Amino acid sequence: MGQNFPNGLGTFYIGMYKLVEDPSSDPIISWSKSNNGFVMCNEEARIRSKILLRFNCGKLSEFLSELKYYGFTRVKKTDSGKMEFRNEDFVRGQPERLRDMMLKACRKHRAKFKAKEAAKEAAKELQRLQI
Repeated sequence: MGQNFPNGLGTFYIGMYKLVEDPSSDPIISWSKSNNGFVMCNEEARIRSKILLRFNCGKLSEFLSELKYYGFTRVKKTDSGKMEFRNEDFVRGQPERLRDMMLKACRKHRAKFKAKEAAKEAAKELQRLQI
């Protein structure tokens, strides 16, 4: 399992990659068939010790929000009741692509922040013009 992770990579990305890559985690979380995501059981009690505590989440819903924040999209609920998540840059055997995943998520959050700031400024300007 000697992955070479890019310098400056966020701990969430490294932690998720290592967790999915770890064969002892397979009953709870493992690579998807497409190898650009993972499948995870949908039983909070089973994942609490392996996943939630590792990522400082008290509830499964918090962890699911974290996944979205860091760039994962939920694909579907499989027939076996598992949840599947993917990202084109979360690829089995290619940890160097995690940097692209992180940069895309950062750009998305920066754009959201700028849009909120622009909306605040526009509201201030409208308020000023009404006076």
